[in-house]
Amino acid sequence: MNIYKKFIKSILIVITITLSACGGADNGAFSEQQICIATIASTMGRSPSIVKIDSIQGNITHLSYFRKDDGTNWKYRCKFEGGRVIWASDAGRWHTDQYDSKITFLVDGNELSIFEKYSDGSGNTKKYNINQLTN
Repeated sequence: MNIYKKFIKSILIVITITLSACGGADNGAFSEQQICIATIASTMGRSPSIVKIDSIQGNITHLSYFRKDDGTNWKYRCKFEGGRVIWASDAGRWHTDQYDSKITFLVDGNELSIFEKYSDGSGNTKKYNINQLTN
């Protein structure tokens, strides 16, 4: 019986690890689009209030913001891979290279934390309340 319990426990651990590696993080009360808005706002150092969703095509969210400082319009794309948020400029490459920052997120109730870790080991964290990401 003892071997049986160990076997079952081992199987449950393997299943848990496999499922956590395959699935994404828990979005909680936040939509993927809200997490994308927070990611672009955090990464670009902008207020989430100016980041707008232009369209959603499959699993890719297209966003933009207008920068009043110099009158320029900036466009981005956003998608999820597991627990990571991946972004690209409108016509640019996805930021998935080894030296690109890695962006993850954590939901705690009505608070969303965006974590950006740079290739040199340093990082940045920005927190948003759900009300900041609701248009």
